[in-house]
Amino acid sequence: MPISIALLLCVPIGLIAYFEARWLIRYCFGRYESRERKAARICGVFGVLLVPLLHCFGYIEQEFPGRTGENLAMGFLWIMLGAFAYPVIAILSIGK
Repeated sequence: MPISIALLLCVPIGLIAYFEARWLIRYCFGRYESRERKAARICGVFGVLLVPLLHCFGYIEQEFPGRTGENLAMGFLWIMLGAFAYPVIAILSIGK
């Protein structure tokens, strides 16, 4: 699938990630206030950016063949996951 068509899927994937995060936060914490809304929005942004991130992952792996490319691509993916996971965890643990 070309990236131009795959980018059309970004918004539906982001909406699904937002609603899933919203449901999961309500289920786990039993409340849904402003902090939880911010965390759900960050999960939605991650969902929107998931397709471009995976596209970049593939380009990094393609440009550096072999084990080096795999390690660089996985490092990139872990850094991006951490960039989205850390604010969500920090927002949800403020009131504890």
